[in-house]
Amino acid sequence: MAEPESKVQPAPQTDCETPPALTQPFLQRTLAAFTHRDFRVLWFGAFTSTVGTWMQKVAQSWLILDLSKSSFFLGLDDFLGQLPILLFTLVGGVIADRHDRRRLLLASQYVQMTTAFSLAALVFFGGVRIWHILALSCVTGLAQAFGGPAYQSLIPSLVNKKELPNAIALNSIQFNLARVFGPLLAGAAMAIGTAACFGLNGLSFLVVIVALMSLHIKHIKTVDRKPILQEMKGGIAYARSEPSILALTVLAFLTTFL
Repeated sequence: MAEPESKVQPAPQTDCETPPALTQPFLQRTLAAFTHRDFRVLWFGAFTSTVGTWMQKVAQSWLILDLSKSSFFLGLDDFLGQLPILLFTLVGGVIADRHDRRRLLLASQYVQMTTAFSLAALVFFGGVRIWHILALSCVTGLAQAFGGPAYQSLIPSLVNKKELPNAIALNSIQFNLARVFGPLLAGAAMAIGTAACFGLNGLSFLVVIVALMSLHIKHIKTVDRKPILQEMKGGIAYARSEPSILALTVLAFLTTFL
């Protein structure tokens, strides 16, 4: 006589089960966005370029003070570098929504690379003047005004939605690491000369240019386009209607200003 078939009842589910994400190794969760090849390539390219930018920032401030012996020109140089970003970033954001962000970023990198090599050449051949530095800073700021929004809006297309917070955190780490290593390397390079810092910054843009050209993403054209001014107003209205965005904007302004 056959024995009756035993039925195993499934264990009841509880609300305190460990989420699947927490069962993953800590390092795997911390570097989750790096599993995406395009994000990984762009991250290392951006890190190299940002290191070069901070090297130039240190050397440029030293050069201005050496040429002018005036702290006024130090402030004026930074003001002229940031003014185009203040005036044109909103326009850059609208253009980044309409056009191929990778091409916009490439154009921005080419302009910044040209200004860095131009400054290196002027210093190396002894023809640099204060107005050269101020003018090149303004051109660099203009390129950053259009390249910055394109870079920020490109990141979400490189990773999955669930890994986007991790990608944003890693991007912030990239910037702050470069802010540490850039001035340190600038101090070493300035033993050779300030032109070396500008030249190395120019070379660093080649790394991010190669990274951008190797990305496997495709641009999807927007179907419904509104006038640029109307889209800018819509973006400002949305930011004003969201208390969290407004609070973060004010906080970022205060910390940067101070």
